[in-house]
Formats: sequence, C-alpha cells, structure tokens
Amino acid sequence: MKPISVITGLALALGLAAPAAAQQVLASNPQSLIDYFFNNGIPAQLTTDSVGDPLVEFRVDSDTMQVFFYDCTDNSGCLALQFYAGYRLDAGVDLATINGWNADRRFVRAYGTDTGAARIEMDIATGHDGVSHADFGELYTLWLESTSLFEERIGW
Repeated sequence: MKPISVITGLALALGLAAPAAAQQVLASNPQSLIDYFFNNGIPAQLTTDSVGDPLVEFRVDSDTMQVFFYDCTDNSGCLALQFYAGYRLDAGVDLATINGWNADRRFVRAYGTDTGAARIEMDIATGHDGVSHADFGELYTLWLESTSLFEERIGW
C-alpha cells in the first residue's frame, strides 16, 4: 500500500505544480506577460524589438510603455524583463534633475539622451522559475508609481 501512496502523492504534487507554474510571469514565456496584463485589464500586445527579441507594448492612461526582454538565446529563452518609458520634452531634462532622481531611487533608473529625451527603466530578473503574479503585481505597481513621480519631476 505504501508505494501506491507515494505514487499518488507524486501525481498530486505534479498535478498541482502545473497550475502554479501557469501563474508565473516568465521572461522565457512572453505570453505569460500578455496574460498578466490581459487579466488585469491592461491593453498590451506582443511584438519584437529591432534584434528580434520579444517586446511587449502596453498602455497606461495615454502613455505607451514597453517591456523589453533580455538575456535571450536566439530571440527566445529570455531570463529578464525591462520596463521602459521615454519622454521627449522641448527643453530637455537637465543632468541635475536626472541625477537627483537616481539618487533617490533604488530599483528604477533614469537617464537623458543626446537628443534631450528622458528615459526611465526598471529591470526584473525572472530566471527560469518566474515571478508570481502577486510579486509581479507589486513590481508593476512600483513601476507605475515611479513613472508618475518621474513625470512630475521632469514636468511632463
């Protein structure tokens, strides 16, 4: 009887593991990010970037933002994500503003470009096991709060 119990236990454990994995956001599975956004009412679409890696574009209010995929092998099997938003201001953003922003932040960074645009980014390593929807939700909230504060800081 004991071997049957072990087999039954393994079957149950394996059966329960599949739904748990389905609730992970994985850079190696771009559809998992689209599913997260869709399930939370966020318009998003999956496309590719200039080198063929996955790219997700999503909208928040009137702003379009992107999620780039990194640490990919031949445009798949990615291990990390990067939230990204860019802002083009007529007067540009001075270095003191960017440096002040970065000095006050831990997980999000900003920089200016040669053309006067301001950009903000946040990296998320999902690894092979992914990030739970709950944890990804907290990271997404951090991203939204950060972009809102950044927009205030640069006068967007």
